[in-house]
Amino acid sequence: MNEKIKPINENIIEYRGVQFEYHEWTTFDGNQATGYHCDDPKILDGLNTMSFGAQTITEMCFKIDKYLDNRKQLLKEQVEYNRAEAAYYEKWGTANEF
Repeated sequence: MNEKIKPINENIIEYRGVQFEYHEWTTFDGNQATGYHCDDPKILDGLNTMSFGAQTITEMCFKIDKYLDNRKQLLKEQVEYNRAEAAYYEKWGTANEF
């Protein structure tokens, strides 16, 4: 985590060229909660993951590092997953076809 964290505005932050947001909300039992959310296509394109979250800014930066630093491997694993999923559905069909 050697890159600088760059605030874009009061809720949007950028780290290594990837933007993520800070959120505050009230939980189902009335407690205040905070966290960070990322759905930046720069790091998620080609993966089944649409977005991810973190409780702290440090945790978010580590997750962004993981997606950026391991992109080739993650894309390779996604291709393998897609093949396995296709083989499963070819053999077993979808939920309403059993």
